[in-house]
Amino acid sequence: MTNDSWNWQPGKVNIQNRYFELKYGFDPIPVTRIGIGSNRNFIVEFLLNVNDDVDKLKEIFSEALWEIELYLINNSEPDPIEYMINHTKKCANMYSKIHWRYYPLGSKRPILLEKEKFIPESFGTFKKLFSKLVE
Repeated sequence: MTNDSWNWQPGKVNIQNRYFELKYGFDPIPVTRIGIGSNRNFIVEFLLNVNDDVDKLKEIFSEALWEIELYLINNSEPDPIEYMINHTKKCANMYSKIHWRYYPLGSKRPILLEKEKFIPESFGTFKKLFSKLVE
């Protein structure tokens, strides 16, 4: 292993520092937190609900692990942290099964895609229109 490679290890993420959250599908509850440790190390905290269906848990865990390995560990970018911060602001993040959110130092709110804040409003409008069409 070279000094310029990144690694991850399981652990508890300090949310007072900057970190990422991963959400699965349309579920608003995060499934993983990723803290930025020292010496090119990420701390990964899985937040899976053990009461969920085992097959669903396997799928979520597999998808989250695949994305962590792809974007943070095997990324050819010199700074995978900055790369993923930028990824959280792109449309591609919304179309994936796993959605990344970045929480800057001391922030309780993630950095979101600019148009994302309008999605719930437009969905409500669409829902009203659809309701009127089916009446």
